[in-house]
Amino acid sequence: MKITKIEPVIVGAPTPSTGQLSDKNYIFVKIHTDEGIYGLGEASLGGYTSTIVALLGDLEDLLLGEDPTRIEYLCQVMQRQKFWRGGVIKGSAVAGVELALWDILGKSIGVPVYQLFGGPYRKKIRVYINGWTGGATDPEFIKDRLEEVKLYGYTAFKFSVSYPSWPLYDANIIRLIESVTSTIRENITNDMLMMFDGHGRYDAAAAIAIGHVLEPYHLYFYEEPVNQLDEKAMKRVADQVKIPIAAGERLESKHDFRKLLEIGAVQVVQPDIAHCNGFLEAYKTSVLADAFSAFVAPHCPMSPVLTIISAHLDAVMPNFLIQERLHLNDWRNDIITEPLQVKEGYIEVSDKPGWGIELNEELCHSHPKIKISIPRLFREDGTVSDW
Repeated sequence: MKITKIEPVIVGAPTPSTGQLSDKNYIFVKIHTDEGIYGLGEASLGGYTSTIVALLGDLEDLLLGEDPTRIEYLCQVMQRQKFWRGGVIKGSAVAGVELALWDILGKSIGVPVYQLFGGPYRKKIRVYINGWTGGATDPEFIKDRLEEVKLYGYTAFKFSVSYPSWPLYDANIIRLIESVTSTIRENITNDMLMMFDGHGRYDAAAAIAIGHVLEPYHLYFYEEPVNQLDEKAMKRVADQVKIPIAAGERLESKHDFRKLLEIGAVQVVQPDIAHCNGFLEAYKTSVLADAFSAFVAPHCPMSPVLTIISAHLDAVMPNFLIQERLHLNDWRNDIITEPLQVKEGYIEVSDKPGWGIELNEELCHSHPKIKISIPRLFREDGTVSDW
């Protein structure tokens, strides 16, 4: 079997929200072979659609005519044989290809991908929902949305407060975060989970101040309290806040995660399979995390395709914690021909070969590429704040 073509499929997927969430283009990657088997991957990276598509074209030069089942070999080729290595943008393009290769391998021998990694360790996958507030902070709006998403079967909820903040200590932002946190806690039961995402917006002092306010609300984890490339700042937060710290969505290799794990800066790692060079690198990261008694909660605010792919990884990791899923209550659910169902906080993984899913091609073609709109935050003095 030989690779004959790499085909990007771009689907415009604007995000309904209060204007504080980014729009998306789903970047699906189809790899075709001379035996008629094709594989499906995802390389979605907000705001970099054209760049990823161009990179896929550059990688295709290295892959045409190769055996698609030599996955580790082909990953090494893509990562090392055009000299420049690393970076999330390249890691996303490589991931899209690598994920499609696993789909081909599973289909070619008639087994689901999780079977290739020793079979499922668990029967179903615990999930949490993200993006459900749309970035809103109004208590009544949050209550209404919370009741809505509960009806979809969710029992775990992550939120963020997408406003610019001043360094060190911003009393207004702290009060706002506490207000949202209190509203959610008062409207969920004790057995339901809640997580806060700092999105890397805060410096260590500000993140610690926010963390102390959040402690009484019993959060499952505190995500990206500071820039995850600043390991020492993350360590400061971890040492002083009594909430598990999570990070890793913007990292692209096990080497990046090692830096956080070695100094005890995180208890939960969050590789994004569409950004970190693919399934195998995420699996290696999970093994590394296990050696540090850390847990894995894969990042996944993208399409149902990536959710299903992530669930295959979740199924085989002993140290899996919980899986992210973006709130999808419209046509985006139907991107795959058998839409995902959340039941009492869990999803199930198909036992069909490969990823066990197929794209709804007609629906994909009816939603062409869009111009991405990403929120841009500025402080009152005009300086840039992280979104």
